[in-house]
Amino acid sequence: MDHYGVRGPIHAWLTNFLTKRTMRVVVEGEASEEAAVLSGVPQGTVLGPLMFLCHINDLPESTKSTVRLFADDCLLYREIHTSHDHLTLKADLKQLEIWAKKWGMRFNAQKCYILSSRSKSSYLYSLDNVILQQVQHNPYLGVLLSADLNWSSHISNICCKAGSTVGFLRRNLRNCPQECRRLAYITLVRSTLEYGATVWDPYLRRDTERLERVQRQAARFITRDYKSRSPGCVTDMLRNLAEPPPTGRATQAVTPQPPQQDL
Repeated sequence: MDHYGVRGPIHAWLTNFLTKRTMRVVVEGEASEEAAVLSGVPQGTVLGPLMFLCHINDLPESTKSTVRLFADDCLLYREIHTSHDHLTLKADLKQLEIWAKKWGMRFNAQKCYILSSRSKSSYLYSLDNVILQQVQHNPYLGVLLSADLNWSSHISNICCKAGSTVGFLRRNLRNCPQECRRLAYITLVRSTLEYGATVWDPYLRRDTERLERVQRQAARFITRDYKSRSPGCVTDMLRNLAEPPPTGRATQAVTPQPPQQDL
């Protein structure tokens, strides 16, 4: 903290806050002896996340490849055109090991993966003597990235989650007022469908239909109308509820059209 210019009374207060702390374990009413806490910050504190960010803020300086940090997530990436790029990326992984050892931290290599966006990489990468597994899909900050840069897997994933949530709400809020059911949908379902939509906004008709299928289920749940089967009845429900399609574009709800070829 002194390195970042935090000095004087505030530095003294932080020092007092972090040092001379002890911990113990309680199991079935029996407590262990107290042990000194020599590193880290108290879990659940307001200052904990901020101080952790200060602690890892210099990580990108140790690599030549690009690093993206968000809380405790670290993404390291580089375009691989030649064997030199491959060796540079391997060296950067080694630099991460050195950085972690220097600052008393450790990467969980079992939860680190390689994702190649063009084709399956023929190179092997390791971290802490563990060869990293190559995958075709991997979540990052709530968005499922795919090696082919296609968002169908992500959309399928969020539609399954949203559909399950609609089913849960339908079972537990059947007797609640309509406005309560609508608020529950917006809070628990719509937020799942729209998260990161500016990135994965679908261009394939089948992906759009998956999203709208969930919204149509939700429309019946909100209005508590599960019997109407006349053409356009669900579209009218959506129009009355003023619910646009769950995509990144500000479009209006539309009636079903004949199938088209994917772009």
